[in-house]
Amino acid sequence: MMEHVTDSELQRKLCHYLNGVTDRQKPVMVTTGAGEEVVLISEADYQNLRANQRILGDPQHQVWIQALLRQVQDKAVHTS
Repeated sequence: MMEHVTDSELQRKLCHYLNGVTDRQKPVMVTTGAGEEVVLISEADYQNLRANQRILGDPQHQVWIQALLRQVQDKAVHTS
């Protein structure tokens, strides 16, 4: 579950929140004074998101993923 904090709270307890993000891979939603929101995530989570973005953004991968999903759905229908 994502933790929600204000930018002021993040400033006061920066090390605490950074440790939570890196040690427990627990993202933190930070609300700025202007009401905008940003998400603080670990570098490992960021790299994972980028890899997924590249895979899902590739048309060849999309075709492959759709074929796999159809296979899974077909098996679910035949086993139920």
